[in-house]
Amino acid sequence: MGAVIRLQRAGARNRPFFRVVVMDSRKQRDGAFLEKLGYYDPVPNPDLLYLDTERIRYWIGQGAQPSVSVRSLIKRVEKHGNRPAPTAGTTAALAGEAAAQPVSPHEGETSPAAAGDSAGA
Repeated sequence: MGAVIRLQRAGARNRPFFRVVVMDSRKQRDGAFLEKLGYYDPVPNPDLLYLDTERIRYWIGQGAQPSVSVRSLIKRVEKHGNRPAPTAGTTAALAGEAAAQPVSPHEGETSPAAAGDSAGA
């Protein structure tokens, strides 16, 4: 079996998203894969890129050949590092702000139901 590391397209029309996967070279582009190694989202600015470089090195050591596009993504990660998608907590940290907490319009007040329950006891 000739394994290849390639991009597998996902996402909607005009909104591509790619998984970096290891698959048999005889399989079609979006066919079954052996292992998912990362993802690449070219739409946002800057684009999102995450590759598991340790597993990529393992598969290359096993004889898998990276495609031309995956080879260029590997070089980008080696040069600039991964740029994974920010999570809700890191988005606020990147902006230099604390995570937004929902604020009650009557902060510090108790609800009438809670006050009635404690009064009856």
